[in-house]
Amino acid sequence: MKKVFWALILIALCTVLAVLFSQRPKVPAVAQPAPRPESVQPARDPVNTPHALGQSVTPVLAAVLPSSNGPPLLVYSNALRNPDMFQRHVNAENLPVDFYGLVIDQDSNLLAGADVKIAVRHVTVSDPSALQVGSTEIRLEQMSGSDGRFEMHGATGDGFDVESITKDGYEPEPGQRSFGPASGSIAQPAVFKMWSTNIHEALIGGQKAFHIVPDGRPYFINLTDGTIADTGEGDLKVWVQYTNQIARGETYDWSAGITVPNGGLLEEPLGTAMYQAPADGYTPSFQLRQQIKGGQRGQTGDRQFYFMLKNGQEFGQMAIDLYAPFNNQVPGLVRISYAINPSGSRILR
Repeated sequence: MKKVFWALILIALCTVLAVLFSQRPKVPAVAQPAPRPESVQPARDPVNTPHALGQSVTPVLAAVLPSSNGPPLLVYSNALRNPDMFQRHVNAENLPVDFYGLVIDQDSNLLAGADVKIAVRHVTVSDPSALQVGSTEIRLEQMSGSDGRFEMHGATGDGFDVESITKDGYEPEPGQRSFGPASGSIAQPAVFKMWSTNIHEALIGGQKAFHIVPDGRPYFINLTDGTIADTGEGDLKVWVQYTNQIARGETYDWSAGITVPNGGLLEEPLGTAMYQAPADGYTPSFQLRQQIKGGQRGQTGDRQFYFMLKNGQEFGQMAIDLYAPFNNQVPGLVRISYAINPSGSRILR
């Protein structure tokens, strides 16, 4: 009986203690700090970040290197840049020079014995530790053969300039003088024209600037006399159409035109030598239409043309630009420089 009594007493005490503990306020558990992960480094750019340090650095543009076989090479720099990698990028711009050319005279005959000199630009690293880019010039020289051809090899660079083309009794026609490392080919060489120094013609030419009213009325330019009039006849007829009633910021129509009565025009790219007018390919007129905002200047831009006058009896060349408005005092302007050969010859030098 005693054992049963004490067992009942022990059970009762345990029950009371359990009730008391269940009624105590709960204390929130203290959050334990999470273990620190291993530091994560950004993905490294092998061009802009050195291998050993393995840290990301904001790059700064150090140089823009011209490229002959694609877009310019952007060379980035920072204080931690690997000089060897920088050197490799610069060296990659120097390609083997393979240049094929052909020299002809003013009548397209093959011209032997022309001395051609070029200067190749070879890109260098002037100071690897400071990531500074420089260049040196490598000069090559060749003589055109009996077939008028020449080739340039044996150097590397990112491009070159033709410094001179010389031959006794001849002078080179102006034209392209800068090339990439691989220019021309055996099948299609770069062509250079030379003119005999004794071929010169008596030309009529000049440079003029004429004020006009840009309301669409025609103006007639007499190139022989160097005059302009809004009545009568002339070698050229020009006009500009633009309203005088403008509001700043509003958009307006703008147009201009050039016509050659009894002749024609043949536009050429700016910079063309224009020593000899073509025999054909002319059109009667040139027109440009566009829109400009009030307060802006409209213009055709510099244009180069061969022109044929009097149904082919005379040929010439000109550079011309038409403006409206020109400024507050001059509502419209025609600026022109020209040369005519009155003999009927197409030679314009």
